[in-house]
Parts: sequence; C-alpha cells; structure tokens
Amino acid sequence: MLSFHNSLRPLITITSQLNTCLLSDRKYILYTNRTYTEKETMVDPKRVVSYDDMVKMLYQPQKVIIDVREPEEIQSTGQIPSSINIPLKSVPQALDGMSEEEFRCQYRREKPETSDELVFYCRSGRRSTEALNQALKLGYVNSKTYLGSWTEWSEKRKSECK
Repeated sequence: MLSFHNSLRPLITITSQLNTCLLSDRKYILYTNRTYTEKETMVDPKRVVSYDDMVKMLYQPQKVIIDVREPEEIQSTGQIPSSINIPLKSVPQALDGMSEEEFRCQYRREKPETSDELVFYCRSGRRSTEALNQALKLGYVNSKTYLGSWTEWSEKRKSECK
C-alpha cells in the first residue's frame, strides 16, 4: 500500500498495483503508465469497462466504440471489431464540431447523441482516459473508457485462439 499527498490534494491511499485508490471516501481507478509520477489520472470505476464488457458490446450496435489511436498505429496492429477511429486530437471536433452529415460521411455511422454510450480505447489506456474526459466535458454523459485497451484486447484474443 502506498499513500501520498501534497499541498494541492488530499491524502490518497493507493492499493493493488497502483490501480485503485480512495479519495474523499470515493473509490477511483488510478491509471498510471506503470511508473509512479505526479501525473496520474483518476477514473471513476463506473466509467471503466472490462474486456468482458467489450466482448458483449460487439453485438450492441447502439454503443459506440471509439479507437483514439493514430491511423498508422491501427494499420500496424488492427482494431477492435465494430470500432471507429477518431484520433485523440480529433475527438472534440468530431463530437462537437461536426454536423450529423459530416460525421456520417467521415465515420460511416450515425453521430452519437449526448445520451449514447461511448467507449474509448487506445493502446494502453492513457489516451482513452483523455478522450473520456473530453467527451464528458462536451456533455456525453454515458462515456466510458476501456483501460485495458488494445494491449489487453489483443493478448486475450490471442490466448482464446490457441
């Protein structure tokens, strides 16, 4: 168990390999890049989906799975079926700045409503968390992140195919 605090934030207790913490009597997922830094991002667990949740979503077209990696990354690795690619830097423009017609032409699906469930993923979870925060600020209240992202997805799919 690791506890830390500084003058800008209350005491935070972190357990379980730096992935959960207690902050002001609320439990949060703490995302780090496997090294302890001062730039952690906390994600409310109700905003996090698991691998099993993602598998179920493949058959739920009303849920929008968004890969926020760059197109070159996807070309070299692949992507989760039924997901659309909106690079992180384009998320605000796509969700807030595009008309429904522009979105449909660009991404070949209907533009999500602010009440639709959006699930963001990337390679390891950092960019998907940033995209989640952007979507929430734009009013997409049912947005979530898949913290396992492509790394977990590809590893589990490989092991299932053996």
